[in-house]
Amino acid sequence: MKNNFTLRKNLKGIFLLAFFSLAFFSCENHRFDSDKRQIISKDEIENKLGRVRFFDVTGFNEDTVNVENASYFKKQIRYTLDISFVDSNNILLKKKGIVMFTPDGQTIINSKITDQ
Repeated sequence: MKNNFTLRKNLKGIFLLAFFSLAFFSCENHRFDSDKRQIISKDEIENKLGRVRFFDVTGFNEDTVNVENASYFKKQIRYTLDISFVDSNNILLKKKGIVMFTPDGQTIINSKITDQ
Protein backbone atom coordinates (compact mmCIF):
# COMPACT_ATOMS: atom_id res chain seq x y z
CA MET A 1 0.00 0.00 0.00
CA LYS A 2 2.83 2.40 0.89
CA ASN A 3 4.62 1.74 -2.44
CA ASN A 4 1.42 2.47 -4.37
CA PHE A 5 1.02 5.83 -2.56
CA THR A 6 4.68 6.75 -3.20
CA LEU A 7 4.35 5.80 -6.87
CA ARG A 8 1.27 8.02 -7.28
CA LYS A 9 3.04 10.90 -5.53
CA ASN A 10 6.09 10.54 -7.79
CA LEU A 11 3.95 10.32 -10.94
CA LYS A 12 2.02 13.42 -9.88
CA GLY A 13 5.31 15.29 -9.31
CA ILE A 14 6.69 14.19 -12.68
CA PHE A 15 3.45 15.23 -14.41
CA LEU A 16 3.50 18.68 -12.77
CA LEU A 17 7.18 19.17 -13.63
CA ALA A 18 6.55 18.18 -17.26
CA PHE A 19 3.49 20.47 -17.48
CA PHE A 20 5.25 23.54 -16.06
CA SER A 21 8.38 22.87 -18.13
CA LEU A 22 6.30 22.67 -21.28
CA ALA A 23 4.40 25.84 -20.37
CA PHE A 24 7.60 27.75 -19.54
CA PHE A 25 9.56 26.79 -22.65
CA SER A 26 6.67 27.27 -25.06
CA CYS A 27 6.16 30.93 -24.10
CA GLU A 28 6.94 33.45 -26.81
CA ASN A 29 10.17 35.32 -26.26
CA HIS A 30 9.91 38.90 -27.55
CA ARG A 31 13.54 39.58 -26.68
CA PHE A 32 14.58 37.45 -29.65
CA ASP A 33 12.41 39.57 -32.00
CA SER A 34 14.09 42.74 -30.79
CA ASP A 35 17.56 41.23 -31.26
CA LYS A 36 16.60 40.04 -34.73
CA ARG A 37 15.39 43.55 -35.71
CA GLN A 38 18.63 45.03 -34.39
CA ILE A 39 20.68 42.70 -36.60
CA ILE A 40 18.43 43.42 -39.60
CA SER A 41 18.83 47.18 -38.99
CA LYS A 42 22.61 46.89 -38.83
CA ASP A 43 22.71 44.86 -42.05
CA GLU A 44 20.35 47.31 -43.81
CA ILE A 45 22.49 50.34 -42.94
CA GLU A 46 25.72 48.52 -43.79
CA ASN A 47 24.30 47.57 -47.20
CA LYS A 48 23.27 51.19 -47.84
CA LEU A 49 26.85 52.33 -47.20
CA GLY A 50 28.25 50.01 -49.81
CA ARG A 51 31.83 48.93 -49.54
CA VAL A 52 33.45 50.52 -46.51
CA ARG A 53 36.67 49.47 -44.80
CA PHE A 54 35.52 49.63 -41.22
CA PHE A 55 31.98 49.63 -39.87
CA ASP A 56 30.91 49.84 -36.23
CA VAL A 57 27.66 50.53 -34.40
CA THR A 58 28.49 52.82 -31.49
CA GLY A 59 24.95 53.48 -30.25
CA PHE A 60 21.52 52.00 -30.59
CA ASN A 61 17.96 53.05 -29.76
CA GLU A 62 14.54 51.47 -30.34
CA ASP A 63 11.25 53.32 -30.00
CA THR A 64 7.70 53.46 -31.33
CA VAL A 65 6.77 56.48 -33.42
CA ASN A 66 3.29 57.79 -34.23
CA VAL A 67 3.30 58.94 -37.85
CA GLU A 68 0.38 61.25 -38.62
CA ASN A 69 0.56 61.37 -42.41
CA ALA A 70 1.35 57.68 -42.99
CA SER A 71 -1.30 56.06 -45.13
CA TYR A 72 -0.72 52.47 -44.01
CA PHE A 73 0.97 52.36 -40.61
CA LYS A 74 0.27 54.92 -37.90
CA LYS A 75 2.61 53.38 -35.28
CA GLN A 76 5.99 52.34 -36.59
CA ILE A 77 9.03 50.89 -34.84
CA ARG A 78 12.11 53.06 -35.32
CA TYR A 79 15.65 51.81 -34.85
CA THR A 80 18.30 54.51 -34.63
CA LEU A 81 21.92 53.42 -34.94
CA ASP A 82 24.92 55.65 -34.32
CA ILE A 83 27.54 54.35 -36.73
CA SER A 84 31.15 55.06 -37.58
CA PHE A 85 32.96 53.89 -40.67
CA VAL A 86 36.01 54.58 -42.80
CA ASP A 87 35.15 55.62 -46.35
CA SER A 88 37.15 55.07 -49.51
CA ASN A 89 39.25 58.20 -48.78
CA ASN A 90 40.36 56.75 -45.40
CA ILE A 91 38.28 59.31 -43.52
CA LEU A 92 36.51 58.26 -40.34
CA LEU A 93 32.88 59.36 -40.57
CA LYS A 94 30.20 59.29 -37.89
CA LYS A 95 26.60 59.14 -39.07
CA LYS A 96 23.18 58.08 -37.88
CA GLY A 97 21.21 55.27 -39.51
CA ILE A 98 17.43 55.17 -39.14
CA VAL A 99 15.42 52.07 -40.01
CA MET A 100 11.61 52.07 -39.82
CA PHE A 101 9.72 48.80 -39.32
CA THR A 102 6.02 47.92 -39.56
CA PRO A 103 4.15 47.72 -36.21
CA ASP A 104 4.64 43.94 -36.09
CA GLY A 105 8.39 44.44 -36.59
CA GLN A 106 8.64 41.98 -39.47
CA THR A 107 9.11 44.28 -42.48
CA ILE A 108 11.30 47.31 -43.17
CA ILE A 109 9.32 50.32 -44.40
CA ASN A 110 12.31 52.52 -45.17
CA SER A 111 15.85 53.28 -44.08
CA LYS A 112 18.18 56.23 -44.39
CA ILE A 113 21.57 57.52 -43.27
CA THR A 114 21.82 61.05 -41.91
CA ASP A 115 24.46 63.27 -40.35
CA GLN A 116 24.61 63.25 -36.58
